[in-house]
Amino acid sequence: MRKPLKLLSRRIVKALVPRVVLNIRSRLRLKNEDRPFSSVPPKEIFAKVYAQGLWGGSDIKADFYSGCGSHDPSVVDPYVKSIRTFLGKLSTPPVIVDLGCGDFYVGNQICDLAKEYVACDIVEDLIQRNSNRFRKSNLRFVCLDAIDDRLPEGDIVFIRQVLQHLSNEQIAKIVAKITNYTFAVITEHLPRSMNFKANADKPAGPGIRLGIGSGVVLTEAPFSLVAMASTVLCEIEGYGGVIRTSLYQLRAAGD
Repeated sequence: MRKPLKLLSRRIVKALVPRVVLNIRSRLRLKNEDRPFSSVPPKEIFAKVYAQGLWGGSDIKADFYSGCGSHDPSVVDPYVKSIRTFLGKLSTPPVIVDLGCGDFYVGNQICDLAKEYVACDIVEDLIQRNSNRFRKSNLRFVCLDAIDDRLPEGDIVFIRQVLQHLSNEQIAKIVAKITNYTFAVITEHLPRSMNFKANADKPAGPGIRLGIGSGVVLTEAPFSLVAMASTVLCEIEGYGGVIRTSLYQLRAAGD
């Protein structure tokens, strides 16, 4: 009974503590999580995140692990199903650019539907590991910094739970470049509340905005992405919020 009683006690305390205090505590936690990476270039940040296992580990003790959000079946399976349904409706197989492909556990389950799948990540050792582990005729891995480097050409860009780890300034640089794709498939971890304040800024690091009651929404300021059409492909409740995958059509097909 100890564990249920302990959990109940935490809920009671949380209910009694004023929300403003909880918000301050959450902001301090996020700040402390990202503080060790202050003024560190993104390439070094995410190399350290993987090297130190800051997004957790796995049962198979993988050398690189992109976190529960990239391995938990309750999160991954609905996502993969929705993406395969979307891709299956296209008239021709697209060229897909995956920014922040991570350990490629998710991408490996959808790349067969692409004419070409360009899997990109900023961590050089991770890209080398993926290149050695996953070999398919339509698949290639590229090490690049999506913030500052030129992005590969393609029809669709996937950005899955990547932007949430970056600052607003860094996100804005990426958003300015993804308008060259016909479709953008963006996945972000958001608060459950419909009335949250979008795009509260944070420094780049392993933490996300969820703890401060915010999340990345590209169609809101300061990014204000303009889309011809948009829809929610997939939405999963879990990990304290909602993991939402949105499809944005940015250009007319064939342009």
